[in-house]
Amino acid sequence: MLLFVGSYSAGFGNGLRTFDFDLQTGALRQIAAVEDAIDSIYFALSADKRFLYAAENVSSRIDNPKKPGGISVYAIGKDGAALARIGSLALAPTVPCHISLSPDGTKLAWAEYRTAHVGICSVNPATGMLEPLASVHHTGGHGPNPIRQEAPHAHFAHFSPDNHDLLVCDLGMDRVFDYRYDDQYRVLRHVVPSRDFAASPGYGPRHLAFLPKTPYAYLVCELASTIHTLRLSPTAAPECLDSHSLLPDGFSGETKAAAIRISPDGRWVLASNRGHDSIAAFRIDPETKCLTPGPISKLAGSFPRDFVFSPDGRFIVSAHKMDDSFATYAFDAETGALAPTGHVISGMNKPLCFQFFG
Repeated sequence: MLLFVGSYSAGFGNGLRTFDFDLQTGALRQIAAVEDAIDSIYFALSADKRFLYAAENVSSRIDNPKKPGGISVYAIGKDGAALARIGSLALAPTVPCHISLSPDGTKLAWAEYRTAHVGICSVNPATGMLEPLASVHHTGGHGPNPIRQEAPHAHFAHFSPDNHDLLVCDLGMDRVFDYRYDDQYRVLRHVVPSRDFAASPGYGPRHLAFLPKTPYAYLVCELASTIHTLRLSPTAAPECLDSHSLLPDGFSGETKAAAIRISPDGRWVLASNRGHDSIAAFRIDPETKCLTPGPISKLAGSFPRDFVFSPDGRFIVSAHKMDDSFATYAFDAETGALAPTGHVISGMNKPLCFQFFG
């Protein structure tokens, strides 16, 4: 099994590397690197596994100094290890912090944090290449946190499971926006404000994780370090069914929530804490889809910006961004607890994102 790992590159490249992952032990071994990949910070993999999309700094390949942030398209070799960049597209003033593919694979959505740009591109299924379709710029709003919410900050863009709407988490405005693409005029239209989900002031919505084949999603709020069960509706705003803290009782230090993932078997949802340096597990009720808090597992490194389940659900690979490392943890599917395997990769500048392949 292969694992693609993206990182900040400190201007020296090698921001995208390929590792061999042992599904029996969780051991990792680097087998390839893209030398001129700069700041590969989020991935999306095509359904047919022919193309890897990476949000990157594309300034060295695109003559557009106003838009160094963009997306590169990589053709994946037959063995998965060889990545050949076949195109790069400049889109935003900084590297998009999140990208995702629509359920039908025909569109790619992106969100850029610093200046709050959001957009979609069309995807050519034969060549994998992208064409910009529409974008929007969030302006004018802010939240109560004067440091993190002084302006809009788009942090996530993903198509709804029914493929009709684009849901955008804006950390700065405490809102999950509902957009729809107008094919005739090639624009993204805000459906109606009443269809948005309004988080509590100062919570800072960051990412959603969609429970497959259901109208349910889980929202992680970065600034409040909370997780929320949302029931989605095609005609109304999402309904919040429950809310939980990601932190242990009595914790008072500085921390920020980050990634959220659903286990491959659909029984657990996990979210990471940067500062407390942990991953909190919640059991999903099979009937109501609401959450029951499970263990909060401390990690062996600091600042888990992202983590990912192995396809079989037996392991988690977590970034230790501030330690320039990432590691494998065994996941107990009965209790939700994590245990370090001892397999650690060090010396990779600020690892940020992961994508399994195979």
